[in-house]
Amino acid sequence: MNPFKSPIEWLKELIAELVKDFANMAFDWLEIFMLKPTDFTKYPKIDILYDFVFALASSLCIVFVAWAIIGIMFNQLAGVQSRGLAEVVFKAVLAFILSASAPWLLEKVLLRLNNSIVKYFLDEGLDTKMLEKFVTIPQTAGMAISLATLTIVILFVLLGLQYIQRLGEYIVLLVTSPIAAHSIISENMDIWSIWWRESISVIFSQAFQVSLLWLILNLLTGTEKLQDYMMAIGLMVVLLKGPKYIRQFLYSSGSGKTAVGMAGGASKW
Repeated sequence: MNPFKSPIEWLKELIAELVKDFANMAFDWLEIFMLKPTDFTKYPKIDILYDFVFALASSLCIVFVAWAIIGIMFNQLAGVQSRGLAEVVFKAVLAFILSASAPWLLEKVLLRLNNSIVKYFLDEGLDTKMLEKFVTIPQTAGMAISLATLTIVILFVLLGLQYIQRLGEYIVLLVTSPIAAHSIISENMDIWSIWWRESISVIFSQAFQVSLLWLILNLLTGTEKLQDYMMAIGLMVVLLKGPKYIRQFLYSSGSGKTAVGMAGGASKW
């Protein structure tokens, strides 16, 4: 930077350097975690942890069944109406089926569907080069546009951090799936419905955000108008809130409640 330039010009050069540094960091993270189909085969140690949790969950299943049977016996002695033994047995069988099939459901069904959507938009030209064009500061840009570009790049950094977090969330969901499945045996500790909603939210957040990012870039790339940069910032905020919107839909919509309640309804029937 030239020290003999005016303070405004010096500040604009400083902002340009910050944009370059933050953009390089953000694009590296997004290239690894977001702008490619999700693949967890390169994390082989997850299987070892899953096997341990599966064995632990199977032991907990015995405890849950025993506790449920004791509860039924005490309720019958007290003359209190409660669920029957057949329901407990059915839920125990269903729990083993769900715990064994949950990894397959996550990886072979939900994750593949998500990856198909992501691949479609990647094939349409969404990559880091497209992102680089989006955060290029025009030579004639004023201070307001320079600050807006810096804000957009910082939002890209936050998006990259969000995808690092998504990787951890997915691993936790995969590993804890046996415990969530076996918890359906207990009436007071059933977390399967929560696990199911969180799994859908974590997995399909990539498809939602990649498609919205593709739309933002195609609408606003190459613009030099301040209002377009402001719109981009607003849409990027919506993009970051994507997982929250998916969770709100799943927890409030009738379709989400119906999907997660099927196991309990079947066992009662």
